[in-house]
Amino acid sequence: MQTELHYPILKPMLLQLKNQSIDTGHLITFCNSSGDIVYLDGDVSLMLKAEDMNFVIGSSWAENKAGTNAIGTSLVTGSPMQVFAGEHFCQEVQKWTCSAAPIRDPATQKILGVMNMTGLWRAYHPHSLSAVISAARTVEQELYKQLEQERFRLTEYYSDLLASSAKTPFLILDRGCKVIHASPMLYIEGWIDANDCLAGAPPAPFPLTSRMQWEVEHRRGFWRFELSPYIYGGNPIGAIVYVFPPNVIKPVLNESTLVSLPIEKEVESAMGDIAVKTSVKSDAFYKSLFEDNPSAIICYDLHGNILEVNPAVERLVGYTIEELQNTNIESLILPEYVEKRVDHFAKVRMGKPQEIDIAVRHKNGHTIDVRIHYFPMFDQHEIIGVYGIAKDITKHKQIEEDLKSTKEQLDLYLKNTVDSIVVLDLQFKVIKVNQAFERMFGWTEQEVIGGELPTIPDFLLDEFSRLQREIVNSRHVTSYETVRQRKDGSLLDVSTFMSPLSDTQGNVIAFVAILRDITERKRMEEALKEKEKQLRTLINAMPDSVCFKDGEGRWVEANDCCLRTFQLENIPFQGKRDSELAETAPFFRTALWQCEESDNKVWEQGSTVRLEEIIPQPDGECKVFDVSKVPLFDSDGRRKGIVVISRDITELKRTEELLRKSDKLSVVGQLAAGVAHEIRNPLTSIRGFIQFIKEGNYKEEYFHMILSELDRIQSVVNEFLVLAKPQAINFQPRELTSLLNQVVELLKTEAIMNDVQIEVEFERTFLIVNCEENQLKQVFINILKNAIEAMPNGGEIKIQLQQQQNAVSIRFIDQGDGIDEDRIQKLGEPFYTTKEKGTGLGLMISYKIVQAHRGSMKINSQKNRGTTVEIMLPIE
Repeated sequence: MQTELHYPILKPMLLQLKNQSIDTGHLITFCNSSGDIVYLDGDVSLMLKAEDMNFVIGSSWAENKAGTNAIGTSLVTGSPMQVFAGEHFCQEVQKWTCSAAPIRDPATQKILGVMNMTGLWRAYHPHSLSAVISAARTVEQELYKQLEQERFRLTEYYSDLLASSAKTPFLILDRGCKVIHASPMLYIEGWIDANDCLAGAPPAPFPLTSRMQWEVEHRRGFWRFELSPYIYGGNPIGAIVYVFPPNVIKPVLNESTLVSLPIEKEVESAMGDIAVKTSVKSDAFYKSLFEDNPSAIICYDLHGNILEVNPAVERLVGYTIEELQNTNIESLILPEYVEKRVDHFAKVRMGKPQEIDIAVRHKNGHTIDVRIHYFPMFDQHEIIGVYGIAKDITKHKQIEEDLKSTKEQLDLYLKNTVDSIVVLDLQFKVIKVNQAFERMFGWTEQEVIGGELPTIPDFLLDEFSRLQREIVNSRHVTSYETVRQRKDGSLLDVSTFMSPLSDTQGNVIAFVAILRDITERKRMEEALKEKEKQLRTLINAMPDSVCFKDGEGRWVEANDCCLRTFQLENIPFQGKRDSELAETAPFFRTALWQCEESDNKVWEQGSTVRLEEIIPQPDGECKVFDVSKVPLFDSDGRRKGIVVISRDITELKRTEELLRKSDKLSVVGQLAAGVAHEIRNPLTSIRGFIQFIKEGNYKEEYFHMILSELDRIQSVVNEFLVLAKPQAINFQPRELTSLLNQVVELLKTEAIMNDVQIEVEFERTFLIVNCEENQLKQVFINILKNAIEAMPNGGEIKIQLQQQQNAVSIRFIDQGDGIDEDRIQKLGEPFYTTKEKGTGLGLMISYKIVQAHRGSMKINSQKNRGTTVEIMLPIE
C-alpha cells in the first residue's frame, strides 16, 4: 500500500465502517491512488459474490481500466461520488451501488486513496454515501493530527539546531515541502514565499528520502542548497535544508559518516559541544538480536550487494555466510522474479518499505518461495542501505495453489452441474445462484440476488420458515424432498440438500442449498407404485403360491396363497429364512426345512428346477404341489435371489389316478377276449386229456400235459390280475427286457387273432431301469394295442431296444396307415383320438407316466408308411 505511514489511522476507521454496515449488505474497500483495491472486508457471503465480478484485492477500478465507476471518478475529480453500477463493467450483477469518498494527505494535498462502500444488489441506499464521507473526513482529521505531531518533532529538531549555535542558515520542511521554520536571513533574502514554500526549490513534491543538492542564482550570485531527510520511526517526516550564500565554501561531509551505522547516540550539552557518548545498547545485544533471530535477515548496500546475513539465511538457502557475502542478491533469485525485485528495491531506496514474494534457488537446486520485507537503513537521516527479513512461504504457496485449484474445480462444478445451487446469507437472502438454477426455475441471477428465495410456493412458506429455524439451530446438513415453484408458476418436485457454511472459527457465514429436479423420478415412482399395486393384486389373485427370496434365502415377498399354505398370515415373515419361519409354524417345520434344502440345491445347480413336493396338512390330508424354482444371479455370479412358484395339484393327481384306473379297466376289457381265448385253449386240451383218462387210457405224460396247461392258465390270469389290481406307486429297479417280454406274451394272442406278428430286437438283454413296473407295462400295452389296431389287415410290429449313453431307447415300429402330420401335434391331449371308439385318455396317461419316470416319448409317423413311437428312459 502507498499509505503505509497512514495505515494505522485508516484501519480502525475501515473496521468501524464495516461494523456500522454489517447488516446492510455492503462491502468496505480502500483503493490506493492508482485505483487498486488494497483493502476489502465485509460479510464473507458478500465477498464470495464480489469475487465473481473481480471485485477483489489487487483489482483496478481506475477509470482507464474499469470504465465509469464511483472509485475511478472520485480519484479523477477528488470529490465524493455515488454511482449506480452499469452492465458495461459488471457482467453478472447489474444492480449495485458504489459510494466513494477520496482521502487527501493534509501535508501534500494529494489523494492518498478512496474509501468505498459497495452495496451489492441495492440500487440506492440513502445513508451509504454520507457514511463514507463522514469516515473519510474523520480519517483526514486524524491525518492532520498526525501531521501536527510530525511538525512538532521537526520544531524540536529546529530548536536543537538553534541551540547548537549553527552558523549556516537553514530551514525545516514538512512532508508537503512546506517551510515550517527558517533562519531569519532566509526570509530577508526572499527565499520563503507567501505560501511558505522554498523559492528556487525543485518542482514539488521533490523526494525527501535521500540527500540532494542544487544551486540557484539569486541577487549576489549562486546560492547552494543541501537537503538532508529527517527520519523518525523509520519514516521520513521532513527535511533540513542548509543554505550556503555566494562566496561561502560548503564544508565537505566525511564519507565515513554517510555509511556509519547509528549504533550510538550523541547526547549534546546545553553549551552545544559534545559532552558524553553513551551506548544505548551493548554490542553483544545487537549481535544477539541479529545472529540469533529465527528469521532470515539480509543486509544490502544500495546496489543490492549482500553485506551481511545471519545464520537463519544459511538454513534457508543452503549457502554459508562467507559464500553469500559480497554476492548480489539477483544471483539467487529465479530469472522471472528479477525485474519485480529491482522495482521493489528501487522503492525501498526511496524510503518506502516494501513486501515482495519471490522464488530463490537453494544451493541443492530446489526452489524456495520466500516473502521478503524490505526496509531502508538510515544513518544521520540518510538511507545508506537496505535490510530484508525473509520468511519461507513454500508451504503457504502450495496451500494457495491448492486453494486456487479447489476454487477452479468448484467454479467448474457450479457451471457444469445439472443440480441447482443457491447460496444464502444469514438472513436467507440470495447471494449467488448457478446457471442450472436459471435453467431449472426460469429466474436470472440478477432477478433473485439480494432478495428472498422466490421458489417457495405460498402454501409451503411456513414449512420453509420451520426448516430455516432447524438448520440455524442444528447447523447440520438437512436433506428432504419437497415442491418448488418456477417463474411461470408451475410446480416441480425437488430433492434438496441444505448445509451451513462455516469460517475457520466455526462461525456460520452462509447456507448452501442444492436442488435436484426429481419430477420425472416422482412420476416414474408413482407409475412404478401403480404397477406394483396392480402386480400385487394380480399375484394375490392367483391360485398359485408365489414367494420371492433374497440371495441368503430370506423371504422378501409372498402372496396370500403362499401365506395360507404355511399358515403365516399373521406372522412377520419378511427378512426370515425358511428355517426361522419353521420355529413360528411348528406344524410345517419339516416342510419348511425341506424347502430351504431344496433352494440350496437349486442354487448349486444354477438353473430352473421343477419338482413335486408333498406337504402334510393339519387336517391329516397331504397336499401335492407342482413347484418351479428359478434361481437369480448377479452379473458376477453371486446369488441375487430365488423365485418359488407352486401350484396345488392334489385334485389333479386324484383325477389322473382315476383316469389311469379307467384306462386300466378299458385295457382289461379289451384284453378279456384274448384272455378268454388263452384260457379256453388250455381248458380244451385239459378236457381232452381228462376224457382219455376217464376212458381208461391212462398215461403218465397226460398228467404232465395237464399240469403244463394249468400253469399256462395261471400265468395268463396272474398277468391279467396284476394289470387290473390297483398298486401303490413304488419305483424299484427292474430289468427292462423281461418287462417287454411279459407284455409281448400278454398281447401275443390278440396279435395272432389280428394276423399281426411281433418281432423283438434287443441289442442288450440286461438293462435296469428305476420304474413302477405296472405303470410301464400299461404304457407298453397301450402302444402295442394302438399298433395292432392300426393294422386291420395284419402286418408286423418291431420292438427295438438300444442303449444310448445313460438312457435306453425303446422303439415300437408298426406298418399301419400312419397319422397326418397336423394331427400328431394333438396326440396326448385329453379325449383326442384317431380311433372311432377311443377316448384319447390312454396316450395322455402314457405321456404322464413316462414324464414321471423322467423320460420322454416321441411319435413319428408318415401317411401309409406306418408309425414309430420312441420312449427314452434313464437307466441305472
